[in-house]
Amino acid sequence: SGKTVYSTEGSSLSIRAMIYLIALQAKKEGKKPLILAARNAHKAFLYAAALVDFDVVWLYPEEMNSLCSCKILPEELETELKKQVQLHQGVTPAAVYVTSPDYLGGQLDILSLSEICHKYHTILCVDNAHGAYLHFLETPMHPIDLGADLCCDSAHKTLPVLTGGAYLQINKNA
Repeated sequence: SGKTVYSTEGSSLSIRAMIYLIALQAKKEGKKPLILAARNAHKAFLYAAALVDFDVVWLYPEEMNSLCSCKILPEELETELKKQVQLHQGVTPAAVYVTSPDYLGGQLDILSLSEICHKYHTILCVDNAHGAYLHFLETPMHPIDLGADLCCDSAHKTLPVLTGGAYLQINKNA
């Protein structure tokens, strides 16, 4: 298992912490502060990216059904990662940021997305605010179980936790 950090400010604080940790890692590795992000990211992500001076490349999937959903397919992510590596002379983006499940309950293929991110030595961050329960399914489907590096959960949304209860999980391999 990895590390868990608890928050009494919901996932918003956890999202800001994720972005800060990515910024520290990017600086340590000499990477350009660049994150590929699904366009349905929470506003806390935007604020955090601005605070740590990250550039954001928005991921717009081929199929867009709703403003609340952003179905990023593994092949679309790999295409964009290849493009960014070419644009930045072989330097990969610091991270990929997605929301899963999204605000309508749609889930991404986190296992495949994490494999692609790791192939490109890029951190996969998941806003799992609406899926804290996913680890407790018969077959665990939590993003950390599926290979995500960083993940925030709003326990107060889907588990019996007081308002504002959330946590940031850091995968043991991250």
